[in-house]
Amino acid sequence: MTDSHPIVRFSSSRFGDIEIPEDRLISVPDGIIGFPDFTRYALLDPSGGQSLFLWLHSVDSPDLAFIITDPLSFVPDYQIETSEPDLDRLGISGKEPPALFVIVTVPENDPDMISANLLAPLLFIESDSTLHQIVLEKGNWPLRYHLLAEERCDTGAGSAGEVR
Repeated sequence: MTDSHPIVRFSSSRFGDIEIPEDRLISVPDGIIGFPDFTRYALLDPSGGQSLFLWLHSVDSPDLAFIITDPLSFVPDYQIETSEPDLDRLGISGKEPPALFVIVTVPENDPDMISANLLAPLLFIESDSTLHQIVLEKGNWPLRYHLLAEERCDTGAGSAGEVR
């Protein structure tokens, strides 16, 4: 680790003790839906870049971690309209487009039913290390998009896949 930045140490029930430079912490000012009090996270890639999935891990709770992925890896036509009310509230219009992630759920008793929440994506603004979860009001994206299912939910989406 570098000496120029303080190190943050935290425990993970999944990965043990973790150390990351403080400047790599991600701020989630409004928290994740259902977890508003947890606002400091680390983005972990235990696969070393070999997986489509990452972990968004709370620095303040060893048990709180979310599997996330780029939705375009599974839904090439996924897009967010720039007229979404939450985008105006966040003030990111006209700035560099944020990286787009979605939270993935893997049911314990049926991992083949892995799903992604396309209704409430995560927007990562790398320039200030902030992440925001928004709830889409436009489009017809499902709460549970089954990633491995043969029959997918009808998304009702247009073409292109990013924040537009």
